Amino acid sequence: MSTPRSGAVIRAVPNATADVPRRPTCVLIASHNGEANIANAVRNASRQCRVYVVSDGSTDRTAEVARAAGATVLDLRENVGKPAAIHRALRELRIVEQYETVTVIDDDTTLESGFVRECLDRMREGVGIVVGTTKSDWSSAVRWNPWVAARAFGYWKYQLFVRRGQSALNVMNCISGSNSMYRTDLLAEVARESTPYIVDDTYWTLEVHRRKLGKIVYAPKAAARVQDPTSGREWYGQNLRWLWGTMQGIRGHRIGRRASWFDVAYLGLMLDWLLYVVGWPMMLVFATLASGVDPARMLVVYLAGYFAWSVIGAIALRRWALIPLFPALLVVDWIQRVNFVHAFVKTIRQPTVESCRWNSPTRYAEADAA
Repeated sequence: MSTPRSGAVIRAVPNATADVPRRPTCVLIASHNGEANIANAVRNASRQCRVYVVSDGSTDRTAEVARAAGATVLDLRENVGKPAAIHRALRELRIVEQYETVTVIDDDTTLESGFVRECLDRMREGVGIVVGTTKSDWSSAVRWNPWVAARAFGYWKYQLFVRRGQSALNVMNCISGSNSMYRTDLLAEVARESTPYIVDDTYWTLEVHRRKLGKIVYAPKAAARVQDPTSGREWYGQNLRWLWGTMQGIRGHRIGRRASWFDVAYLGLMLDWLLYVVGWPMMLVFATLASGVDPARMLVVYLAGYFAWSVIGAIALRRWALIPLFPALLVVDWIQRVNFVHAFVKTIRQPTVESCRWNSPTRYAEADAA
């Protein structure tokens, strides 16, 4: 089958037999050199529905291992990047014609029991995308890793406060590229060979809102575990890519320039980012320099507040390592501010990309089966 031109949109083709309905759902995994983890991802997902894997120009045994684990595999000869790989898989594996919905996950994602069922339950009339809960695969191998701990802490806070509220108002600005379910007709509308942003799901999210293709809702009981960077360099690089893609989307889709609740909510989120990156540090400086304020007392109050949040997070996640790791979490929090500034500058210099290829962070011990 010929490859679609760059940027081409897949159009759903009616079933050859009109009285044969499409099946409810399947899982699609795009993987580049994911030999170490792909079998685990396939096995867990296969317990819930059929699994397809597109090997994106892998030079290892990704395709072979995925087939042995039970997946139907599309083996691409060249590394085209995740957006293009998904685009080709939808077309060549005829996923749109065969299924009503598709769950797109990464090759290091472990779907927990009931993930597909919970997402299908939320896929009601008018809903186009269901976003699952993301959890860090915080195994014993990385129990004391501060970068994994910081990411797990961040997932918990974001999903508890931001994602639930955005879902209720249908203003969700970010979906989980590692564990979300899409109506296949919708994904066929937004999937392209080449997205203009470094993060494909940023483009998909903004297109869905701008074109009013369906609601994006959160399914808190549909959980999946993902592997996170274990080194500072990889953590910084992945976060930078995410923020860069987000800011590219804000610029490219002209967020804040239309009269919609989505734009209003996004402007509020951007204000929160500004306060986080600039406002809070300035407040600390001014409070410290103000007459009568003891810098040491100010520091103690600040540390005590962050420690309290770490304790609450440890209780909620049942991960007690967060408590002794709280000084490291504090340092990562300030590095994140640098990340924001770096991404902003990078967006000004490169507001779009021609291809969406990157190297995934180093994987650690294979995730335990759910």
